This record gives sequence, structure tokens and C-alpha cells, in this order.
Amino acid sequence: MGGLGGGLVFPILPALGPALGISGLMIGLILSANRITRLAFDAPAGHLVDRLGGRGPITLGLLIEALGILCYSLALRVGPPAGWLLFGRAVFGVGSAMLMVGVQATALGLSTREDRGRKMAGVRIAMSLGMPLGMVLGGLLAERYSDDTAFLAGAASTFAAAGIAARLIPPVPRGPRQSGPREGLLARLRTLARLPAFPFMATAWGFNLLIFLSVQGVMLATLVLLVQARGIRVLGLADQGSAGLVMAVMMGSGSLAGLLLGRLIDRLHLRSSLLLPSLLGLAAGFAVLALAQRSETVMLGVMLIGLSFNGVTLPLLALLGDVTPPSAYGRAMGVYQIFGDIGGSLGPVVGLDLCLRFGATPVYAGLSLIVAGTFAVALWVRRREGRWRAAAR
Repeated sequence: MGGLGGGLVFPILPALGPALGISGLMIGLILSANRITRLAFDAPAGHLVDRLGGRGPITLGLLIEALGILCYSLALRVGPPAGWLLFGRAVFGVGSAMLMVGVQATALGLSTREDRGRKMAGVRIAMSLGMPLGMVLGGLLAERYSDDTAFLAGAASTFAAAGIAARLIPPVPRGPRQSGPREGLLARLRTLARLPAFPFMATAWGFNLLIFLSVQGVMLATLVLLVQARGIRVLGLADQGSAGLVMAVMMGSGSLAGLLLGRLIDRLHLRSSLLLPSLLGLAAGFAVLALAQRSETVMLGVMLIGLSFNGVTLPLLALLGDVTPPSAYGRAMGVYQIFGDIGGSLGPVVGLDLCLRFGATPVYAGLSLIVAGTFAVALWVRRREGRWRAAAR
């Protein structure tokens, strides 16, 4: 529910902005403002989760998100509209950081070795579906009623989610408090690098950046250009409709794969065994898109990607939960989210520029080669996990 508000503005603002006298550049800045502030607050959010547990930060994050969405409504009533929209989007990013880090750290804390894959799969799928559902809801409400109705509905649903979170999220079991002076944020972040689990954490962070850069960034931003340049039509739809349907197929296949992978991850002795085959599928999917000239081939490429990308992130998230001390879950997930936000911010900018300059073929071929370049890392992680499991017996 927290992701609904993030998606509301995307089908509304590009049309509403010019009507309010807002320039295209400012519209782009407004849409990206939440990610900018989230980058600044991901690490503090992790620190807060480690200090207070997950329920409080999650509830507070949802309340802050709701206040940010209300600013969108104020933009229609109180000037200047661009200022209110930018401020609201920035506020939403602060709440989003607390929500995303808090939810993932809480899921790690409430899970065990036997069910961590399933629980993390459920959380990641819910997070990935929130924004697309918000885009659908925002577009439908704005078209049937008004833009203001869409904003108020988003704020109301987020306020309701805060109440549900405060009531239903269980407290995470925590170890005894250690005596001594309290460490600040930077000191607590530095301690992560000294943990034995740091190589696994760094691997999870790096692959999260890769997925958000390539799949959530470059691909989602440039797929419509690929469809347009090659004259691809899906079910007779035009460029935007065809691209939207293709994206829906990718998200649907990704969600289905995530549900199945969660159970499989819990049964595997070495969670990272899924990493190499998933990277192979991801590289193959980008290679297929680089060469695709027909709708059937495009569908094959996006299905390969959809079935593969959760096989990269979910095993590493579960492994991160296995090896990281519970007292450091918040900080570990805060940095994890930072890497994802960096990739998600750079991907659309770099991808669109390269695609407009050189075309889709070299861009998607390059993504395939970048993914292929990480195969050796996957093998290294599997060997290291094997040694860690053997030593832990």
C-alpha cells in the first residue's frame, strides 16, 4: 500500500504539469525528487530501525508518505503548484526510505533459515507491485473523477496503511542491549565493513545496483523506444500500449518466479546456487531483446528477464539475512537500498541518452555483456558460501 502513492503521480503529472504552467524540466525534477531524498535518508533509516525495531519506523514512514501525497492536493489549491509538488515528492521520499528499509529489515528479523526465502520473496514482490498498481489507480481515478480525487485517495489509503502497520506488525525479537556509549550513524556504518559477513553484504549490494540499473532503470525507460524503432505491435496496440503490455508481462513473470523461487531458496543447502543460472537467463534475455525484430521475440526476451532477475536478488537477500547479525539488519538494508536507488536513478538517464544516440541494439547488447561479466562473481560467492556453511556446522 505504501507504493501506491509513489505511482499515483506518473500518469497524472505529465499532463497536469503543463496545465499548471510547470516546465518539462521541472516535471522531471519533481518525479525524481523522491529518489533523491531517499538516497539521503536510506542509511539514517537503517540506523533508526536498528535502534527502535521495524514497527515504529514503518508506521512513521507511511505517515510521512501520506503527508507528502497531501501536498500534491495542496498544489491544486495553494500556489505555487511546482513548489508544493516538489516539496511533497521530497517528503514522500523520506517516508519511502523508512518504509522500504524498515519492511525489509523486519522481514529478515522475523524470518528463520527455513522460511527466509519465502518471506523475502513476498516482501520484494509486494514492493515491486506497489508502484504499477498506483499508476493504474491514479490514472483511473483521475480520468473518472479528478486529479485531486486520485491524490486524496492515495493519501487516505496510505494513512490507513499506517494504522494497519502500527497494529499488526509484530515486534522483532532483539538481543540484550549492550552497555557502553551509543555509536553514531557513521560509526555504526563503519562497523559493517569489519563484520565477517561483509563480503556477502557487499555482493548483495552490488547485484542490487546491477538489477536496478539494468532492469528497473535502463530497460523500463527505453523499452518503448525499442518497440517504436522496430515497429513492433502487440495485439494491435500502438507504441505506448505495446510497451506497457510488454512491461506487464515482465512484471507478471517476475512475480510468479519470485513466489516459486522463495520456496526453492529455502530448500537449497547453498542459496547462491541459483545465482549463476539466473544471471545466464538475464544475460540471454537482454541478448534476445538486442536482436528482436518481432513481438514474439520481444516477449521471449522480457519473459527471460522477468523469470531471472528475482533469482539474482532473492538468494542474496536470504543469504545476507543468514550471515548478518540481527543487530545490523537495519544498516545492511539501508545500504542495500542506497545501491538500488543509485542504479534506479542512473539507469533511466544513461539508458535513454545512449538509446537515443546509438539505438537499442548496442544498449541491450551492452547490458547482456555487463551481466555476463558477473558470472565469475557468482561462482566466487557460491564457493565462499560453501566454506561458510561448512565452518558453521
